[in-house]
Amino acid sequence: MVSPALRAYIQRIETAAYHEEKLVLTVRGFIDLFPFMGAVLYNYSMLSHMGEGLLRANAQGLYSVNDQREDIRNMPPIYSAIREKRAVLLDSDLIRQIPAKYVHGTTYALIVPIFHGSNVIGYAGISGHPDGCDGINRSLIDALSQYGEQVGKALATDFPLSKAIKLTKREVEVLQRMSWGESIKEMADHIGISEFTVQDYVKSALKKLGAQNRTQGVADALRRRIIS
Repeated sequence: MVSPALRAYIQRIETAAYHEEKLVLTVRGFIDLFPFMGAVLYNYSMLSHMGEGLLRANAQGLYSVNDQREDIRNMPPIYSAIREKRAVLLDSDLIRQIPAKYVHGTTYALIVPIFHGSNVIGYAGISGHPDGCDGINRSLIDALSQYGEQVGKALATDFPLSKAIKLTKREVEVLQRMSWGESIKEMADHIGISEFTVQDYVKSALKKLGAQNRTQGVADALRRRIIS
């Protein structure tokens, strides 16, 4: 059950005028709603499995971390949290599997996936509980998982489906399968058409969306609720 405080905060994110403002509220929420002193927000692509830094928040302010970019499959604890779509506590043993440049000397961290339906669109790394790792219990982890899901829904409403964009059923299908991480060959096998035909559908779908590449096309389709 969503608490009144969380519901009100999510409404603030949903009604924010700009996407950048929504991202700021999202990362600040880990500090304003929960007992943590720092959080880092990342974008995540289910197509390439890349995590890209967006914002870091702490008591001193907000900072860009867009120089951080990593294949999440190289960080098993984070990849596991993303696949399971639930917050995970990285204790002193698990955090050793994360490159030092992302850890900054902390002895523990929580990873919170941000997702909408079956699609993970980002994640956050948070730390700085007043009681350290001992202060993190199952109830808090469950609340963070719920926040990640609610934020995912709020961010997915950024770009409502435009009536000006008319995608065919097959174009929507290839976009959906791309969001699942399927290759051109896998899509061709599952749909029962040639790889060349799949590529044509991909190109036409991206052109209609005005996307520069497949990752952007999938992201736009998710935001517009063309796929879920």
